[in-house]
Amino acid sequence: MHPTYKEEGSSSDGEEKEVADFGDQAKSAIYDYASEKSMSHEECRMFYQHSREARQQNMDNHGRLSRARTFSLNYEGRASRRYNGQRQGQDRPMATPGADLQSHVPPGREGRGLKTPDTAETVDGADGSAESEEPRLDDAGISPELQEMSAMIQQVLNLRKKYISLSLQQPGDNPKDHPDWKVYPEPPKPVWTEDTTATSSSSAAMSRVSSTMFSPDHDLSLSRSQASLAAVAEEPARPRPVSPPRKQRKPGQDIGSDFDMSYFDPLPGADSMMFELDQGSVYQVYESAEALEKKHPWIKVPNLREYFIDLNRVKEVSEDGPIKSFAFRELQILDGKFKLHALENGYAEVLESKTVAHRDFYNVRKNDTHIHLASAMNSKHLLRFIKSKLKHAANDLVLFRDGKAMTLQEVFDSLGMTAYDLSIDTLDTHAHTDSFHRFDKFNLKYNPVGSSRLREIFLKTDNYIRGRYLAELTREVMSDLENSKYQMVEWRVSIYGRSLDEWDKLAAWVIDNKLVSHNVRWLIQIPRLYSLYKKQGIIQNFEQLIINVFQPLYEVTRDPSSHPKLHAFLHRVVGFDSVDDESKVERRFYRKFPTPKDWDTPENPMYNYWIYYLWSNMVTLNHWRKRRGFGTFVLRPHCGEAGDVEHLQSAVLCCHSISHGLMLRKAPLLQYVFYLDQIGIAMSPLSNNALFLAYDRNPFQVYFRRGLNVSLSTDDPLQFAYTREPLIEEYSVAAQICKLSATDMCELAKHSVVQSGFEHELKQRWLGPDYHLPGVQGNNVSKTNVPNLREEYRHRALVHGREMIARYAGAYARSNQHPSSSAPSTGNVNGSKEPPVIPRTSPTLSAQTVRGTGSRSNVELRSWGTSAGESSSAGRRDGGWKSSAFPESPTKIGYRQPSIFPGVVRQRTRRKSLRQSSGSDKDHDASGGSSVGLSGSGILDEPSLVVAEESDGPSQT
Repeated sequence: MHPTYKEEGSSSDGEEKEVADFGDQAKSAIYDYASEKSMSHEECRMFYQHSREARQQNMDNHGRLSRARTFSLNYEGRASRRYNGQRQGQDRPMATPGADLQSHVPPGREGRGLKTPDTAETVDGADGSAESEEPRLDDAGISPELQEMSAMIQQVLNLRKKYISLSLQQPGDNPKDHPDWKVYPEPPKPVWTEDTTATSSSSAAMSRVSSTMFSPDHDLSLSRSQASLAAVAEEPARPRPVSPPRKQRKPGQDIGSDFDMSYFDPLPGADSMMFELDQGSVYQVYESAEALEKKHPWIKVPNLREYFIDLNRVKEVSEDGPIKSFAFRELQILDGKFKLHALENGYAEVLESKTVAHRDFYNVRKNDTHIHLASAMNSKHLLRFIKSKLKHAANDLVLFRDGKAMTLQEVFDSLGMTAYDLSIDTLDTHAHTDSFHRFDKFNLKYNPVGSSRLREIFLKTDNYIRGRYLAELTREVMSDLENSKYQMVEWRVSIYGRSLDEWDKLAAWVIDNKLVSHNVRWLIQIPRLYSLYKKQGIIQNFEQLIINVFQPLYEVTRDPSSHPKLHAFLHRVVGFDSVDDESKVERRFYRKFPTPKDWDTPENPMYNYWIYYLWSNMVTLNHWRKRRGFGTFVLRPHCGEAGDVEHLQSAVLCCHSISHGLMLRKAPLLQYVFYLDQIGIAMSPLSNNALFLAYDRNPFQVYFRRGLNVSLSTDDPLQFAYTREPLIEEYSVAAQICKLSATDMCELAKHSVVQSGFEHELKQRWLGPDYHLPGVQGNNVSKTNVPNLREEYRHRALVHGREMIARYAGAYARSNQHPSSSAPSTGNVNGSKEPPVIPRTSPTLSAQTVRGTGSRSNVELRSWGTSAGESSSAGRRDGGWKSSAFPESPTKIGYRQPSIFPGVVRQRTRRKSLRQSSGSDKDHDASGGSSVGLSGSGILDEPSLVVAEESDGPSQT
């Protein structure tokens, strides 16, 4: 028997009957799929609206006071109790701080009773009394401690923006994001064309369900991507050579037959600009010979000292105790908000997804954001390939050992094995059981049958047969990917830095074998193996490795005809990776790091040192390539899989996105920064389960709930996968263990495409033409299958967090303004302003402890929610903790952000206490500290905030 959904207090029998009928229809959808698909969007909206109103009316019977004390019942304030367009009179649109609310009324919403400060509406409480909307506090109502913490977090974000913008890693910086960029070979045309009329009407209906569409005025994050891409659209189109007639081929067949090197003819000519390695082992570009002689580089790159100063600043903020507590609290709130959103809107999201024709998880685009080429196939695929070669090409000369060439049959004879002896067990490439915290054993799993000879024959690009077997194997994997149609990969292939010709060999391997597919892009991984090369005598110092990695790239940028195949290959390369065992203990052997020219010891440089020289040599290269109309690169290293948290600190500064990121669970501030700036994290729970962290302890699910920009990847299918579709296997295991819904999986798939380095044109085709816009504006449900409800929730939560930090940081900046601050600020090399320096004039505002500055100063106690003139006892008479102490959120979402952060400020002296200062206290003050005092009762009153006044004594740093 189906339940009847009746709205309490309703006087209309017809309306009650309408809801009841719809409830029957909704229930029948469980058993009748055709009936479910035939449900109109308006019926879905009505059912959702009435059910939410009924729940809210039931809640109102319990009184507003009881709801106000329950966080989960009011997680977004009054304005968030429904997502659809039929909001009630007490609703309030999201507004930026200090803005007039009426100016932000969405189109078509005028006159619907939107509440403003002038027309505050009262709501009956449990006792029948009316309670007015709490006024938003001004800057004076925000504690100085919270202001300073927000300013310090904002400074970390500004430092990241400085490094990322300088290296052209922001959305829209890459010429591949230009509208006139030509993707070659041209991707296949869609075989299914949607009904544009139905799609447009469905999209309009989705917008009504998703309630208020965000205006650009509301979003602080509107971001670099929209602004950059808009500016890009205004640039004049660069002429491109006319491509030869494209050979039509079916996906999965004749891989590479549609690629022709003649497309790049004629190659661009040589540029007049010059490049040179400076004294700091960073490549610099000069606009003329005169600039080269005077050493005036085109782009000024921060040197190693400046980098470590900024890195130490990030380290200082991320290791500050109260800031970590603040960030952890914010992350916990985000976690709880998402759980509540899923409970309240899960069914509505399902209904919205079911109105989308054709799309489901299997036919939305998903990208494997972290996968290595040498292990791109599963073990069964490699086994079949080896057996096939033993059967059909046993007499091929494949290896040169001991002064003679060996055939494949002779290699297996030396191992004492035949094709019949081979099996998955004897191949021994799976790493599920004996590799936990043993990265050395994991690396041995790349050796089939435990033989390094077979690895060199089948899994290397530079060997006696010039990588022919790996090229054939790669072509088979490409065929599987194209047949699946909706799965993309970004394969990582190694450049070791042992010689200058490595780039030419790799490019020749790709171009000559025509390893070109619409589903594949490439990343260059640089193993951190300097110590090994030094011990083998291959290189003499670290500068040689830098030269071997970057000099060919600068040469081909200046004159593509010097490396034509490399020029063609770089069109499909999206960035750099740095890979090695992060769990190795890093010891600092130098008090002051030497330059790479002087680093000639056998010890391997630290992770932060590697990242800086990868980033710094990429800066000028990207500027030069963008000027010439070539594709630029991003830095996407392995980071946070194990080892020190300092790795993540350098990633915050220099990296576009990272792989793994497990150690973020131990760094709340860095995790919060990753959330605020939406730094991509490619996570591989199955790989981590075998190497460093059991699956049930993996933070992937927590990151996803909190709203971090996470995606799923396979890492090494050869070691961890059992099926022909490793990426689907990764998603399916995550869905079962983490209990992901279809909406969750589609959201993860969308993240993977946005994080990827595929061209802007392809992303528009896969995600929608406005995918780069924030929130609902950039969501095309018919492409992504992500409901607008989910996108709106994510966007509102993110905007709230950013606006909160910006608002409190701005209050701190205003409170610390000096007369000299009106002087014009200097710009950095990009012309943007330097990040504001947070003055640490008083340790009172130091986030770790609250100390006096020289002489003992008075301590002022203020009640939460009371003005400066009111006493704390007066505040308690009104009912203890007054809710007005929690300022209204700038976006009316999530929760009411407290104006003070409990636990940050400690009382410096004991009020009403007969205890006098001891000699040890005086000594402590003389050393810059202070004793922690309590009130006369020995306990600091709950509704009180201790604010220490600055003294005239010398400030401490």
